[in-house]
Amino acid sequence: MFEFIRKHKETFAILSGIVTAAFFLWNFAAGNITSLFHSSENCIAKVNGDCVSISDFRRVAMRTNQQMTPMLKQEILNSLIDDDLLYEQAKKEGFLVSDKEVADIISKDPSFQVDGKFNFERYKAVLAEAGYTPETYESYIKKQLTIQKYTLFITNASYVSDIELNAANMINNTLLSGKAYIIDPNSVNINYTPTEQEIEDYYNKHKDEFRVVNPSSIIYWETTDKNKAREIYMALKSGKIPPGFKPFDEKTMSKTFGAVVKALNPQNPVLVGNVGNNIYIFTYQNTKNSTIMPLSQAKNLVIQDIVMEKKIMALKSFAKNIYNSLKAKKPVNIKPVAFNNLPLSRISTMVDIKSSDIVPMITEKTPAFFGPYVSTSGSAYVIIEVDSRSTENQQNPEKTFAQLISLKANVLMNYLIKDLRAHAKIDINKSLYNNL
Repeated sequence: MFEFIRKHKETFAILSGIVTAAFFLWNFAAGNITSLFHSSENCIAKVNGDCVSISDFRRVAMRTNQQMTPMLKQEILNSLIDDDLLYEQAKKEGFLVSDKEVADIISKDPSFQVDGKFNFERYKAVLAEAGYTPETYESYIKKQLTIQKYTLFITNASYVSDIELNAANMINNTLLSGKAYIIDPNSVNINYTPTEQEIEDYYNKHKDEFRVVNPSSIIYWETTDKNKAREIYMALKSGKIPPGFKPFDEKTMSKTFGAVVKALNPQNPVLVGNVGNNIYIFTYQNTKNSTIMPLSQAKNLVIQDIVMEKKIMALKSFAKNIYNSLKAKKPVNIKPVAFNNLPLSRISTMVDIKSSDIVPMITEKTPAFFGPYVSTSGSAYVIIEVDSRSTENQQNPEKTFAQLISLKANVLMNYLIKDLRAHAKIDINKSLYNNL
């Protein structure tokens, strides 16, 4: 295929979303030492015998450009498994992608161009810097194009009936005015004073939450040798500071590594990653000198945490009482947020409106109760009270139709993936996955 790409001179449209610059961006994440120091072909999972490799996982993780969390890690693995299932099914049903189609995509990628034209040497250099070979990258593009073809074929079977379209138009064209009551733990009034024993027990159980890192300089190591990087990492994990480190220069390095060093803390004292062929290892110079705030200093914080836990426990009951008072037209002590001429579709992006709630919200004045939702205080409930309605805002029916088609296509794909998963053999390498 290389010769074909080298000779390919025509201009083609790039399929959006297949290749992005983010494919080549590097992202630090605590715990990525496994993917850095082990073979890229190690399998995090096997889907009907096909390998989902560490390199597959890292590629998607880098494109998210987010700090790794357990939830994000699971979402990435699920997406990779779903891709494998769709790819396998697409091939079974005869969906193919030619070398020419792959070449068209690659030749139009600006990452591989010099002076606006595809350059084969740059192509190889960019891939090498990212740790990929042309073969693996072209296989990736072919897989994504195949999945895209198959997905379009399936979702094009979606349709919208007149009844569905009329109902959607009513929702999109109805403007609501009223009040939203946002009820979080801070709304709950609790007159509670924990005992000294409760305070001491809570503090002893949550000591790490009151740990303070003493001000110290950040240091780092830079190397192109994976074995050397592994030695440095293992030394740091054992509490040793190996020689050869450099002080972190905030002026020159913050733009590239600022977000990385902010993620350093006593729970994650070492961060490892690579930019191109260079491997970087960051840590605190005096990681072991972090201290736990004594109870005498932490007492007020402990009391606040205990009281907040009590409020969270009482939140749902408190919110239901507010809801019942509003239904009975009784005054409440919660200050609402007013909204005017807001489309129901806009409200539905803020709260999860069930289909059974749509008609009452459009035709009645009964308050609607939603939640719980995640909030900065832990969780929250929302009560919406509609005062008036109008139908002045007429959304384009074609836009409504497109929204419904998209929604039904997503539902259709979810059913397909659920069925493919039910009949697939999926094995997760838990040891490898947990160390990512």
